[in-house]
Amino acid sequence: MTDTDANGTDTDGENTNAENCLQLPAINAVIVGNGAIGTALLETLLDNSRLQHAVILGRQCKPLPDDGRVRFCHLDALKPDSITSAAVEVRELCGRLHLLVNTVGMLHSETQQPEKRLSDVTTESLQHSFAINAGLLASLAQAFGPLLRHAEPAVLASLSARVGSIEDNQLGGWYSYRAAKAAHNMLLRTLSREWRLSHRNVSVVALHPGTVRSPLSSPFISSTYANRVLTPQESAGYLMRLISTLSPDDSGLFYDWRGHTIPW
Repeated sequence: MTDTDANGTDTDGENTNAENCLQLPAINAVIVGNGAIGTALLETLLDNSRLQHAVILGRQCKPLPDDGRVRFCHLDALKPDSITSAAVEVRELCGRLHLLVNTVGMLHSETQQPEKRLSDVTTESLQHSFAINAGLLASLAQAFGPLLRHAEPAVLASLSARVGSIEDNQLGGWYSYRAAKAAHNMLLRTLSREWRLSHRNVSVVALHPGTVRSPLSSPFISSTYANRVLTPQESAGYLMRLISTLSPDDSGLFYDWRGHTIPW
């Protein structure tokens, strides 16, 4: 893989005039997570004729679109070796990466529910939530960072949540999830500062996908829910349009699906 000089040009002389990764003539993308939003993002990407390779990562392979550009790779958020192995497979497939979107998150499980009170919080619930909602981001950046470091524009976007905003926390509750997403946001913000020097063409952003009707959020959407509820396809469309506007100047910011910044 070629290195870049201080101007963001490959040391072999290659350069690009594209201002955004989705404007490149050949785009290589990785979607981390094949749940509702991840699958919808993949479908949206496939509408882009510039897409060369799209790799979707997940614990289990689900039916894939009948499209030769798509490949599945195994990844388990709790198994670092699987993340490293997935990055090796992507490198062998396409060499360099232009878009990585992390959609993996955990609000509840069969054994864990969002805590309404401090008395509900356990060390185990905190550790499990932090591992998936925050730790995975750092592991992804370590494994896939070399594939994002090149002369062409690239984006690392990771889904966060408005409830991870410390300033915006008006209701309390959901201790583990809020704390883990706040940690996710700090990791991402810190990464963006480091990569301003080492990965100058990469936009590192946190994205709030909105309230999406998916297995993660559906148990908490009542018939009287006041905010707009998006389908996975609607959310993916909004997120991809936002990604198409990003430049390295936007690195280190936190956006909602409408393109509005969210306070940390």
